[in-house]
Amino acid sequence: MRNGVSRAIVLEEPGRLREHEFPLPAIGDDDFLLRVEMVTICGGDPIEFLGRNRKTHYPLILGHEVVGHVEKIGHEAAVRQGVEVGARVVVEPYIACRACDFCLAGRYHFCRQGMVYGVTVRSDRPPHLWGAYSEYLYGAPGARVHRIDEAVPAAAACLTSVIGNGVRWVRTRGRGRMAESVLVLGAGVQALATIIVAKEAGLAPIIVVARGRNPRKLDLARRYGADVVLDVDREDLSARISDALQGRGLDLAVECTGAERMIAIGVAALGPFGRLVLAGTRGGQPAALDIDGIVFKEIEVIGGLGQAHDTELAAQIVNSRRYPIEDMVTNTFPLADAERAMELFMNGGDRAIHVALDPAG
Repeated sequence: MRNGVSRAIVLEEPGRLREHEFPLPAIGDDDFLLRVEMVTICGGDPIEFLGRNRKTHYPLILGHEVVGHVEKIGHEAAVRQGVEVGARVVVEPYIACRACDFCLAGRYHFCRQGMVYGVTVRSDRPPHLWGAYSEYLYGAPGARVHRIDEAVPAAAACLTSVIGNGVRWVRTRGRGRMAESVLVLGAGVQALATIIVAKEAGLAPIIVVARGRNPRKLDLARRYGADVVLDVDREDLSARISDALQGRGLDLAVECTGAERMIAIGVAALGPFGRLVLAGTRGGQPAALDIDGIVFKEIEVIGGLGQAHDTELAAQIVNSRRYPIEDMVTNTFPLADAERAMELFMNGGDRAIHVALDPAG
């Protein structure tokens, strides 16, 4: 803590990041202050950076894949969260108002106030620290935290919310069950998290279809539990998927890229009564669907947003250290180099999988 202020990287307008300082807020009975240990660049951050998220208003502090230590916490917040000063925690992206119909129904990711760390709350709104590209993050009364063991690498801890997405898509929304087959479309961090959760849930076989331009991603897919990994540009997908299923129909497909071609592969591969979870987004652009294929096989098409009540299980997976989750993070930059980190994340190709910022670096 430097003179009661926090350095933060502010996205002043699309394409322009600049370092600012903000006063540390007074902490009341129901909120807390997090000292950021590390934050990773979410796959959605470039959308805000480029000005393509209609929910985003500027100026903005990006960042919600975060781990840190509780610096200050009010009594009520400490009791409700079950943590104390010094606890190492991750903070969920969604901030619940705890009063609207969605929050009261437990669907706080649809909270009518629409507050999401690093996405929707302007940094000129006090107490300013609404994103984790910063030395400190303000923990609002509606924020949720989960303990992370000190032995867990920071890079793995940051991805707890991403693993939470995988829990939601495979188990909560996809209703995946032990011994069911699953096709994961993509090999980015969201897809890799989905593979981990599918493995934890006992689904088999786990089949992955992705572009082979970054071999490290395909290697991680195998290390995390994929039984078959196919290059979409080089393989006879229909034959290879059929061989992997050994005459069974495909039960579940989770599409993590938003690419029209990948969605079509999922529809084609699913058997009768199969379930297609669409988790990849397209920046507002429409996509064609094989309606006949969906109708003739009675495929269930399911939207998959972010985690809600799924991060607790994700934290258990991260804390177990059964998977080298930290290996997804291939590059770490000091907070002051956020612009260079963003450039690598967006345009690095096979030079990067996931990129982190270290406020102490």
